[in-house]
Amino acid sequence: MTKEGTVLDGKYEIWKEVGRGGMSIVYLARDNRLNKQWAVKEIKNDGSKSTQTLLKGLEREANILKNVDHPVLPRIVDIINQDGTIYVVMDFIEGTTISDRLKKEGAQPQETVIEWGLQLASALDYLHNMNPPVIYRDMKPSNVMIKPEGGVKLIDFGTAKEYIVENNADTTALGTRGYAAPEQFGDKQGRGIYNTDARTDIYNLGATLYHIVTGMNPCEPPYEIRPIREWNPALSSGLEKIIIKCTQADPNDRYHNCKELMYALEHYNELDDEYRRKNKKKLGIFITTSVLTVASAITSIAGYSGLQRIKMDNYHTYIETGNDYRVEEKYAEAVEQYKKAFELDGKDAEAYNKYIQTYIDASNVVNEEKIPALDLETGLNVVSNRVKSGYDDVDKNSEVLFKLAITYFDELGDYKTATKYFGMIDSRDGEYGELAGYYGSVSLILSSTDPDKQELMEQVNSFAAYNQSEYTNQNSDKFINYKTIGRIYATYITYEDVAEQAEQVMNQAVSDLEEYTGNDIDVNDYFYAYYDNLTVIYENLAKNAESQADASQYYNDVITYCEEYINVNDIKVENSEVEIGGTNDNVYNTAYYNKISKIASCYNMMGKYEEAINTYKKAEERLGTNNIMSNKIYAEHLDYIYSYCEARQQNPTAWAKELPNQLSELLSVYESGKNVLDIESNKTWKKRKENMEMLSEGRYNTETDNKEAETEENVDSDDAE
Repeated sequence: MTKEGTVLDGKYEIWKEVGRGGMSIVYLARDNRLNKQWAVKEIKNDGSKSTQTLLKGLEREANILKNVDHPVLPRIVDIINQDGTIYVVMDFIEGTTISDRLKKEGAQPQETVIEWGLQLASALDYLHNMNPPVIYRDMKPSNVMIKPEGGVKLIDFGTAKEYIVENNADTTALGTRGYAAPEQFGDKQGRGIYNTDARTDIYNLGATLYHIVTGMNPCEPPYEIRPIREWNPALSSGLEKIIIKCTQADPNDRYHNCKELMYALEHYNELDDEYRRKNKKKLGIFITTSVLTVASAITSIAGYSGLQRIKMDNYHTYIETGNDYRVEEKYAEAVEQYKKAFELDGKDAEAYNKYIQTYIDASNVVNEEKIPALDLETGLNVVSNRVKSGYDDVDKNSEVLFKLAITYFDELGDYKTATKYFGMIDSRDGEYGELAGYYGSVSLILSSTDPDKQELMEQVNSFAAYNQSEYTNQNSDKFINYKTIGRIYATYITYEDVAEQAEQVMNQAVSDLEEYTGNDIDVNDYFYAYYDNLTVIYENLAKNAESQADASQYYNDVITYCEEYINVNDIKVENSEVEIGGTNDNVYNTAYYNKISKIASCYNMMGKYEEAINTYKKAEERLGTNNIMSNKIYAEHLDYIYSYCEARQQNPTAWAKELPNQLSELLSVYESGKNVLDIESNKTWKKRKENMEMLSEGRYNTETDNKEAETEENVDSDDAE
């Protein structure tokens, strides 16, 4: 088991365990460089057959998911082999499974089931159209997560396989009985195992929808899939026909592909018996009125220009209404208005840009359960689908494509998808062509699990030079680019000569930003990022300094930018109406702790004991004893004094005489720390606890004296013999 606080590959910090299976443990982790949460699956490679089987399944899952780009499918972003343990870094998916929802609530509302069915069918269609196609083979309620905002995510690709047309039969029966198609386990006569294909997934999905909409588990008695209206007569006969067609025993009798199934689900009500009866009556009326329609069409041409004016008025009304909602932080209402705008006129970039930006803003606003106001991937999926379909030639709109690409790049760290959209931008475009070329090159390199660092740095340095020369200090794009460049420098700061180049570029970024007078960006957000990068840069320079004097100067620079960062953090706290300290659990507390801890560490590296102690005291006073960060700062304070004393006198029994002031401070911190929230779970505190108990109770002298007396008795006994 990996300890909390462990940092993998220099960036993924293990926060807590969130799940456990027979041979694997799943942790919630944070990418300290991207400030993004991931799930990390740990598997110890003990060489056993069961572990090797699991690793093969995991390798299969990784090979499939590393190539996907669909909102319903999870991503694997990294695979780390560290000291014989395999760590797989993937999307952290919050929510509950449909299986758990069914256990608590039973059958789900029909409209919800159809919406989930469309999302899952879309994901399967995506897999089936990969090259080579991928067959999922294990669709069931327990493999589908319901995200907090209501969408779904497909999980567990251990049984998925690439489809090979020449293969006549699978060698292994895989899937879950009840949901699995007959060909996954053999035909009705028990002959062999048919080759599974896309139609197998359609059966699995049909069986899953049956369970969700009826609450009847096909894995339990009566072990069959019956017409859904036998269980609930109020359900749609159209949906009933769809599920029956999906779950036919003969694959040839099912939908041939997921596109057919998606169309049927979108028009399920048109398959209803009642709907068809009503349509027969309407047919006669339609024939009569169609003649009049032709005549009126001729007249309407004259009014086309007037209609266009009305259309544009409506477009701008939707935009303005969306802006009003956004100011009021009514994000869901705002995006609906922007969506109506680009559905009315999809050629203009403004509605798309504001739609995406509102999702970005809302994704950074979380409730007490840490659930964002809106899920960013959901919003991006809407725009991506319009790009894919080419609505209003949006797939050729450089401004929209750039906004989509930079959001995947900056907000989600999804470099593969970002590369795709940067690549769609015409290189001849005067505003975005060259810029997209730089971003596309960088994102392509970053999309690799083992990027070529030399090539990456060459591209980033060229990008930095281009950014400095091509943009004025009043162009907000310049500072957005600086933010990206700085983050990459900070990520690869240990690579040869990066720190020196990064120092020059990021100091220039701060200087340029100080001259900016516009209001297109919140300058505090960018100072925040630049100062953060500079602390990383100067810390690296300090560690590699050739002299103690140079190191001290760099550590002082770290302290300066940490303090600047904290000042901006305080401004953001004030503007957001939250607090640092107390029982508050928010990103600002974490940011404050990280920087104040770094300041204390710098004083420690320079041998400035009093300054370090005062820094810890300042942090403890501000955080209090009931904050989620309090136990870390108290434990570090205790450990710092203990290590200081130990470095000067290894025998704690002598501290009272030789280091009385430090010992008094140490005992004071220990007594105060006992009342701190979650202090007993802090590994640093636990490491020192036994010795601190002995020091605080005065048992060190007694136990030491007893050991010395015991040693003398043994010596006397040996002499007597």
